[in-house]
Amino acid sequence: MPAPAVSVWTDVRPEPGEARAERRYGELLDEARLADALSFHAFATTEQHGVTDGYLPAQLPLIAGLGVATERIRFMTNALLLPLHPWRQVVEQAIVADLLSGGRLELGVAAGGYAREFDLFGAEFHKRGELMERGLAFIRQGLRDGSLPDGPGGTNIAVSPRPVQDTIPIYLGGGAPKVLDRAVRLADGVIPVDFFAPDTEFANLWDSGLAPALARHGRSLDDFRFTICVPLWATEDPERDWNVFYKDAIEYQFNQYASWAGDRSQVGVHTDSDTPWQRETMLVDTPANIVRRLKDIRARAPYHQIVFWYRIPHIGHERAMTHLELMARKVVPFLND
Repeated sequence: MPAPAVSVWTDVRPEPGEARAERRYGELLDEARLADALSFHAFATTEQHGVTDGYLPAQLPLIAGLGVATERIRFMTNALLLPLHPWRQVVEQAIVADLLSGGRLELGVAAGGYAREFDLFGAEFHKRGELMERGLAFIRQGLRDGSLPDGPGGTNIAVSPRPVQDTIPIYLGGGAPKVLDRAVRLADGVIPVDFFAPDTEFANLWDSGLAPALARHGRSLDDFRFTICVPLWATEDPERDWNVFYKDAIEYQFNQYASWAGDRSQVGVHTDSDTPWQRETMLVDTPANIVRRLKDIRARAPYHQIVFWYRIPHIGHERAMTHLELMARKVVPFLND
């Protein structure tokens, strides 16, 4: 396989205690422009709804704006919660984002995992799998054919204008066996996430889930994109950075997810520990060790791309900018070896 692509990921949350978002969005423009100028492949966004900490609620309008402010870097929703959005609107907004970015959009979608969000949008949480099956077919038709079957009696109605790309890639977020099977059947790739044990969890996902699904449906990594998503922090002094700010950042992130889920066991942690974050098992390490570990993961789980969360609350703008430069200088080039 060619060298893996390396991409960055953000939720655009202000720092804890910052009541307004103007400063954070101004910083975001600087961060996106820097990522565009460096060696990163894509800039990924994510979403949550009905939360109080400023988590990004609207990805495609943001990507449209960032597309105008950048020149080269691609953009990926990671992931847009498809059961919560009107599907024609997803298609139309994706086309506008693709046009304004000059054909740089990749559309990642997911089923969602928080029942309270489904209540907020009047969607049925227990039907999210069925909604994904139908929604994926719907948006693919609209992006591919330029029409959608949402007219009177199911007649096709035009989707206009057309995007820059002949095919906007569609990826599926998640790592459960049913999700992996759905991704192989209906999408162009998959984007699973692991926070706390990436060295082992992605290999397990590949061996027990993705590789069997590819074989079952007659597909391979030649026509299916495997992207892994992680928090990652490269530093010459990982113990210092962990104790000064990164442990607080991960604890904040996890506790917010647990609060939204209403149950700590529902946020993708395969442990009974109240503190599943351990520096040694997370990708918080020296640049040389990050390179070695990413190569070791790829030897067991042959991913095409790694997307890393470059800034979460408690990291701050200046640290995030410095980290992007360090990753581009001391990690990305050595993954090409």
